[in-house]
Amino acid sequence: RLTSQQQIDEWRAYRKALDESGVEQRMNGTFYRDQRGNHDCFNVFSFDSAENHFRTHAAVREPGYFLRLDEPFGSYSFVATDACPKHGFARPLNFFGYLDADGMRLLEQRMEAAQGSNHTFLLNHYPVSTMLYGRHRRAFADMVRGVSVFLCGHLHQLAAGIGAQLQAYKPREGYWELELGDMKEHAVYRVYAVDHDLVSFVDVTLPLPAVPLPNPDLLAARVPSAIPHPPVVLVTNPKDARYLLPRHEPLHRMLTSSHIRLLVWADRPLASVALAIDGVPHPHAAEYRGHETGGSSADFVKTPLWVAPWNASQYDDGRVHWLEATATDADGKTTTTRLPFHFSSTPIPLDNDARGGWIMRQDFAAIFRTSAVASYLLMAVFLLIVPRLWANHLPAADVRAWLAARRLEHHKDDARMRHVWAAFTRGDIVNPLVLLKLLLALVATHMRFCVSTQFTAQVYFATVPWLFWPAYFFAMGLATLPLFTGRLIPSASPADAMGSVYIYGIYIAGEWSPLLDSWGYGLTSIAALSLLLLYLPVAASSWSVFYATGRLATSCRPWYRSLAVRLAMALFILVYLGVPSLMTLYTYGFPSVLLGYGRAWLFLAAAAALYVLDWRYPVRLVSPPQSPVRVQAYAPVPTIAEQ
Repeated sequence: RLTSQQQIDEWRAYRKALDESGVEQRMNGTFYRDQRGNHDCFNVFSFDSAENHFRTHAAVREPGYFLRLDEPFGSYSFVATDACPKHGFARPLNFFGYLDADGMRLLEQRMEAAQGSNHTFLLNHYPVSTMLYGRHRRAFADMVRGVSVFLCGHLHQLAAGIGAQLQAYKPREGYWELELGDMKEHAVYRVYAVDHDLVSFVDVTLPLPAVPLPNPDLLAARVPSAIPHPPVVLVTNPKDARYLLPRHEPLHRMLTSSHIRLLVWADRPLASVALAIDGVPHPHAAEYRGHETGGSSADFVKTPLWVAPWNASQYDDGRVHWLEATATDADGKTTTTRLPFHFSSTPIPLDNDARGGWIMRQDFAAIFRTSAVASYLLMAVFLLIVPRLWANHLPAADVRAWLAARRLEHHKDDARMRHVWAAFTRGDIVNPLVLLKLLLALVATHMRFCVSTQFTAQVYFATVPWLFWPAYFFAMGLATLPLFTGRLIPSASPADAMGSVYIYGIYIAGEWSPLLDSWGYGLTSIAALSLLLLYLPVAASSWSVFYATGRLATSCRPWYRSLAVRLAMALFILVYLGVPSLMTLYTYGFPSVLLGYGRAWLFLAAAAALYVLDWRYPVRLVSPPQSPVRVQAYAPVPTIAEQ
């Protein structure tokens, strides 16, 4: 669906599942916590809005939470932040998170309350790379220096494997950021354990008959008693060396430990738990040392601990070792887990850049802003302002003479390229050094030709008022006018629903919402206008300015005026500007097109310009004055066939 709204049946089904499972009553209400994600604030004007069903159907019902567990062996804090924007826009302005000044103040208060904890876990739906943090007396990076693990979701493992392992260690702040795929599309969940203050986790995929499962009749669905499951194995000592936390974990305890420890959950009795180190079976069998606490079902907790004696110092040799644990239940279902370990304080690199690590380490707020500002300035300065100033600097008579001189230069460069190409492809040169020099000369000449001809076209474009001034208007308007205005939150009242999307933020209900989504929108408009400003000047110029008349005799038109190129440009503006304009119309209403300066207007103007230049007058609409200098002033270069 292109639209977005809160599905009340889904919220009622969620509330029903909470009530039937009784998870909210377990352990005095500390067992279960939930928090909002971007889908929970689609089309929600504010947290107090009637459309915010999280406020009425969820377990927490507040913007984030703070939970501190004080145990005899230590304290552990959980800080959850609600990074949904204050105003939840309808799709597609809903991807990036934002923690405003009030949210930052609340985060600081909760982090101060967490001081002194053995470990602090920070939970946020959005990864840090997709977040924008508001102004506060302390920066986010400074606030989270006491965090051990940052838990997040949102990216849903992306696609094509590039989000298969969205995990990254942040050495400057000292925490691990660990994204978890969703339950709906991937049926994955994660189990964490803290053993002697060593934090370990395992990701588990539910053994469902199909993933994703077909949507059930929501209100008739029942919480299943259990899903048949192979054993879940989580080794807690030694810890996986890829996920060490040097600033927060007492890593020396692994070397002084007397037992290998692991947790094994199983819905059937276990037949065996086997261990091997570096492929060699461990000499000591694993034994069950688990225990159960809580007399009632609401307080019942089972710790399925298995241990095996070991001599840790035997593996303290500076090398990386591998531990393998295999658990088999009475039905023969088997689970094997392998992990590397060593006794250094330096984590083993994950080498997961291609699988999501690079994404988790980025600051997309800085990337989007810098890219938008830099690309806009390059477009405005080099494609519009400089050519216009150059043209204005020349008197009218000098413009004709300058164009004539440029024509001669381009013809010479074109002839030189053909001459070098003929020598390069003739086949009688066998010296590799000479061939390399010819190739470099060909590349240099071609680059000079492309840059030079493009500049000539840009200057000529600046002298055609009916082409230049609309382009200049659009370029200046991108920086000052809204990209579009429409009903950004359809569920809100007419006065509150209307908002304007600028490159640098969204203005709605008398407030600015500086979401990164608007910068993404702006980048697409800047990119589209930049490409048009590169193509239209060349399309408007006669190609005899760039190529000699004799060259044109062998080819009806140059490659950049071929049917394929013209169709590609038409397809580009249709897909890149036309389709998004229709989506905006469908989602945000007719005003988004009527007032859609940066999308719908740009699409219509681009379509009109391409129609006139590419289809109505596809050969030559306007051309510079003919040069009084004869092209035959230099000797013609024979073609490859003539050689």
